[in-house]
Amino acid sequence: MALAPSNIDPDHLILYAYTPSAAAAGAFMGIFGVATIAHIFYLPKLRQCFFIPMILGGIMEVGGLYGRFWGHSDQNNFKAYVLQALLLTPAPIFLAATMYMTLGRVIVALDSDRDHTLIRPRWLSKVFVFFDIVCFVVQIGGIGMQCSISASAQKNGRTVTIIGLILQIFIFAYFIIVALVFHRRMNARPTAISVHHTIHWVRHLRVMYATSVLVSVRNIFRVAEYVEGADGAIAHSEVYLYIFDSALMAGLMWAFVIVHPGRLLRAIKKLKNRRSAEMAEGEKLVARQDAYQQMDA
Repeated sequence: MALAPSNIDPDHLILYAYTPSAAAAGAFMGIFGVATIAHIFYLPKLRQCFFIPMILGGIMEVGGLYGRFWGHSDQNNFKAYVLQALLLTPAPIFLAATMYMTLGRVIVALDSDRDHTLIRPRWLSKVFVFFDIVCFVVQIGGIGMQCSISASAQKNGRTVTIIGLILQIFIFAYFIIVALVFHRRMNARPTAISVHHTIHWVRHLRVMYATSVLVSVRNIFRVAEYVEGADGAIAHSEVYLYIFDSALMAGLMWAFVIVHPGRLLRAIKKLKNRRSAEMAEGEKLVARQDAYQQMDA
């Protein structure tokens, strides 16, 4: 939340229009903390290093919520305010990065070709992660400008942050379109891997659609928050932050704990290895039969 320009006083900053709730911050710290630990546990087990950004995002959520917990005892604690501002707003960018890389890896694992996607499968993750980094840099820059006692710096910082959030909304909207097009084309022209009864790739795409809605709603909420400014209804009620930000992002992290893409990728890898072994065994059998026939001749 931006500092209220009308309340700026270097000796006594008014950072909140309310007293941050220690109970709410503590509860969500626990929710995000357990989800983050679960993803750390899955990391070596499933061997999917592309989930590291999800873990980093969870750590940022916990750190930002600790800033709000810390600010409960002192509403004018500038360090606590900066901590929550710098961590909570950009944290979902890391969660989104994991979703981008998940879709890219699923598309490649299913042996999709260029005709299945709007972007080349092996470039998909790189393109979206690049723009994700751009969003992160823009938002961090805007938030950093707002953590100032200068009214003009705060105003410019809000504008920069809004630009970063709007850019993130458009990028994520295109990501959803890419996923939907891939889903439709894969149904129309399935690959040999995608139709196997042990490969439940549709379930994982549905989870991705649901979590995409969560991210989109959260980003729209954040844009509304910054557009309204310090005098808006959002800035005067902490409950909006927990309903339209923390709760949605916690739901995203837990959705990927319950339906982890690493399991799908591991199942696909096992199926491919088994088919490769069967093919190699078949080739050996054919070669052995040819050798017997030559000996008989």
